[in-house]
Amino acid sequence: MEDKIKWGVIGSGGIARRRTIPEGIITAEHASLISVYDINQPVNKEVAKIFNAKPAESIKELLESGIDAVYIASPVSLHFDHVIACAAGIKHVLCEKPLGMTVTETEKMISVCKKRDVLLGTSFMMRFNTQHRAALKMIKEGKIGKPVYGRAQLSCWYPPMAGAWRQDPATGGGGSLMDMGSHCIDLLEMFFGNIKASAVI
Repeated sequence: MEDKIKWGVIGSGGIARRRTIPEGIITAEHASLISVYDINQPVNKEVAKIFNAKPAESIKELLESGIDAVYIASPVSLHFDHVIACAAGIKHVLCEKPLGMTVTETEKMISVCKKRDVLLGTSFMMRFNTQHRAALKMIKEGKIGKPVYGRAQLSCWYPPMAGAWRQDPATGGGGSLMDMGSHCIDLLEMFFGNIKASAVI
């Protein structure tokens, strides 16, 4: 257990329950799930039971459960408060994208984590897709020449749903571009390097 990162999760329902906990934390050789928290306590208790973790009734309880790091999968509008709370508790953070609702908010989160010597990462999991890693290797090895143009597209069906926080600008931020589109932007930067200038066409 000493060589494992002890994880807590904020926002245990949704993507954490479906993908990150079972495919990321549970299967990782050097990770152990300790505690989970969600505002929906019945769901949280169910997730805790499924993955043999402690259901926390508050973020304070989660942060005091002996964890080293926190995976944050709450609505974007809550990321700021949750990251700041984790930094105050000296817990490293892996936060779902987008990191914050605004650039100013995000810069503050980064600054606070740096001051507290807390590692802060954004969960751009598509960087680790097998095909994407293979494409990056080909680019780096010059097997396709020098790329001069790139285009990324991510499509999915997401009809209007009552209570869906992603579909409410107050809780989801900037809509599809800020949410799923951020994966496309991140991958283009992975393949081509960081953006130096932008233009609206």
